Amino acid sequence: MFNSVFRRISLGVLLLMVCTIPALIASEEVQWSKSIEESMSAAKTTGKPMMMDFYTDW
Repeated sequence: MFNSVFRRISLGVLLLMVCTIPALIASEEVQWSKSIEESMSAAKTTGKPMMMDFYTDW
């Protein structure tokens, strides 16, 4: 019984590693911009979506 549980856990850890390591290697660093006009024009030319993050300290 222990052998079966150990195999399942090992397989789960292996699958997790196989799925996450390539994503970590290929990830790009986010390029933040402080100008909305520059960001909108870059999003239009590249065809990539734009994310806006709003923050306040109330």
